[in-house]
Amino acid sequence: MITIDSNKLKEMFISGAEAVSNEYEYINELNVFPVPDGDTGSNMMITINGACDAIKNVDFTDISQLGKTFSRGLLMNARGNSGVIFSQIIKGFTSVLKEGANDIGLIDFINAFTNAKNIAYAAVASPVEGTILTVIRVTSEQLNKKKNTFRSVEQVMQAACDEASKILERTPDFLQELKEVGVVDSGGYGLCRFFDGMNLALKGQKSSTNIKNQQNLSQIKAKKSFLEGIDDNNEGFGYCCEFIMKLQSRVSLQQKLKEKFDKNNLKRDLEKIGNSLAMVVDEDLVKVHVHSLTPYRVLEIGARYGEFSKVKIENMTLQFLERNPGTTLETMNEDISSKKNKKQLPSQVKVIATVASSELVKIYKTELGIEQTINTAITGNPSIQEILTKIREANSSNIIIVVDDGNIVLAAKEAIQLTRNVHIELINAKDSIASYLTCLAYDPVKNIEDNMESMNDTLDELSSGSVSKSIKVVKYSHINVNKGDYIGIIDKRIMSSSRNLLNVSINVCDELIDNVRKAKNLYVMYGKGTEIRDIRNIKKYIVEKYRMNVQLIPAKQQTYYFYFAVTR
Repeated sequence: MITIDSNKLKEMFISGAEAVSNEYEYINELNVFPVPDGDTGSNMMITINGACDAIKNVDFTDISQLGKTFSRGLLMNARGNSGVIFSQIIKGFTSVLKEGANDIGLIDFINAFTNAKNIAYAAVASPVEGTILTVIRVTSEQLNKKKNTFRSVEQVMQAACDEASKILERTPDFLQELKEVGVVDSGGYGLCRFFDGMNLALKGQKSSTNIKNQQNLSQIKAKKSFLEGIDDNNEGFGYCCEFIMKLQSRVSLQQKLKEKFDKNNLKRDLEKIGNSLAMVVDEDLVKVHVHSLTPYRVLEIGARYGEFSKVKIENMTLQFLERNPGTTLETMNEDISSKKNKKQLPSQVKVIATVASSELVKIYKTELGIEQTINTAITGNPSIQEILTKIREANSSNIIIVVDDGNIVLAAKEAIQLTRNVHIELINAKDSIASYLTCLAYDPVKNIEDNMESMNDTLDELSSGSVSKSIKVVKYSHINVNKGDYIGIIDKRIMSSSRNLLNVSINVCDELIDNVRKAKNLYVMYGKGTEIRDIRNIKKYIVEKYRMNVQLIPAKQQTYYFYFAVTR
């Protein structure tokens, strides 16, 4: 065939998701580091399946709308750097789909891979070769070289699968880390499987495992997509109004052309008649949530800019009174007014931090005064939608996001870009203990500029490392690691490996202390599985040898027995 219609492309997307889900555990195992926190497969599976939820039960006659819905579903569910980059690949791929058309032709199908490469590379500040980026780049380049030889979309898709597999095998040639461990890039492998799934659907074949079964197996549920509702406690009088609007669209030719969209004007007009406003803009779609006594005015204001694809209006007053028999409007007013008076001033700087355990959630709240945390031990790498929700819950015009894992950075950046009228700064602390010390420098009384200066200064002046256990045999040029060894890690480099946890821990501490001039303090964040005697012996060794202060932090994190940080 020389074209693909919207129904077939939808099948291809869903089949690609199935193929990734079928092998998400293997993709996790391709993690270069031999620690049990490789989550590329899980991130990609959750990202893709969240987007599939947005298209599964919808019939698309406009192939462009299918592409936009799937692309936005990926973006809002994207987890980890792999999920975000994959979402950008598909954003580029679907950008060639023509509005009003029901199919994509041969040339546009080839061009889709080129656009996928261009958008993905543009989304990454410092692209690294030997990753998923290399796979899509070389695949698109090879398809362009051969474009005059293709006679059907089946030939193009098969060629894409073949070229992607070829370059995947060569990813270790680009990255020394992959070559030393003897694996291919995990994100690139996931992209190859997605292409394979698309190819199966194009041929009319089925994948052997159902997505739902894989989700039950993994016990990981995809989060809400962009097209689903904004979480709301529905506290207040009047109506909870929510709509999704397509800008510049009309429902009849007799209508006047819509006004040019201005988010600030829409926000200003809605705030005049309501409160609890939340707004997300993505290209030509706008999602709005607001509480108002006049829902007809909400729709009237929104309709200036486009037409609605979804509208939800709920009577909050009636719902509250029905849930609370005996309550009157008067007592309800007193209760809501009391709650509103307790809210923080919106200009006060708030911190949103990712943390690695429930214990750290408590520590950040009680010791650091940070209420908004994302517990990655429960959720895994947060999706863009989860970060957006935390930004809204922070209820401040000045927010600092601190992430404890570089794999969350891209999702955080995308969430920041989707947020308007809020000053948001991002700090990549890279690990749990560096994040803790960075957040320790947070002062709610200071403005955001002063907080960023003191928090970044703290991060720049410390040196941190960790201890975990290897789940496989790995041979590096500088060290051999056996399965079951305790491994010391500094700056993503394994510098010690042994069956003795105490010896590895001391080796890490020695090197960290050497890295910091006039070191005075050692912070020890210990997790599950650590013995009190090891903790005491580490403290005893440091105090006796270096005469340094040692502070213990019972974080109860998984995967890493210890995080260490040295400061002046």
